[in-house]
Amino acid sequence: MLPQTQENSDICNDGADVNRKPLPLYIAPVRKHCPICGEASYSFAGVHPQCAMKQADLLRMQRIKPSTKPVKKPASPAAAEFSRWQRVCPKCRTLVHVRKKACDCGHIFTPSTGH
Repeated sequence: MLPQTQENSDICNDGADVNRKPLPLYIAPVRKHCPICGEASYSFAGVHPQCAMKQADLLRMQRIKPSTKPVKKPASPAAAEFSRWQRVCPKCRTLVHVRKKACDCGHIFTPSTGH
């Protein structure tokens, strides 16, 4: 019996390789790949039924649905600089720190009662 070494550890007593996989008994036929999802398809046409429906619905919805781009609202320059520590003066529309009791224009802020 051979001593266990790195060279002969994967070989059985009869000389066969342990880690070798057996050869397949028959070769599987090559399946068509779906052109939409890229997976192997078992249908006759080569396209999955759900992929064909999705493709047909996409073309139909493009014809039916009007192409509308979202309308962006113009942002005010003060809104871009607004933070949680600022508030807008109702008289002159300038940003004022929340701890200020009065604005430079003369408007006096009323204290809030709720926390």
